[in-house]
Amino acid sequence: MLRSLSYVNILLAIVYLLMFLLNGSTMVILGLLLVVILNILVIKKIQDGWGKTKWIHYGLSLCCLGFAAFLLVGLVHIVRSSIAYHYFSNTLTYIVLTGLFLLCIIVHFLLLCFYPPEA
Repeated sequence: MLRSLSYVNILLAIVYLLMFLLNGSTMVILGLLLVVILNILVIKKIQDGWGKTKWIHYGLSLCCLGFAAFLLVGLVHIVRSSIAYHYFSNTLTYIVLTGLFLLCIIVHFLLLCFYPPEA
């Protein structure tokens, strides 16, 4: 489950980067890079056999949660302005993609911390 979710997170990070590359800030690009690095480390750890989860996994996971909070603030502002101006045609893709990406980041963190795979 964790390996599949890691692949989904990498795929969503790439899609998110490609969709919003032109108007992405440095914070977004660094956050996406953190998500990709964490998921690559988790996949590598699963392939090599799980031992104890190391501090780097927890540190990167916390940074990814901070990035998720940053995305959530942006998502709330987009939804509020879309409701205020009754305009969802352009923003619906952004809302769905960001919501799915946020959900995957949070579920990945919970699985990594509370349900590590068996050795």
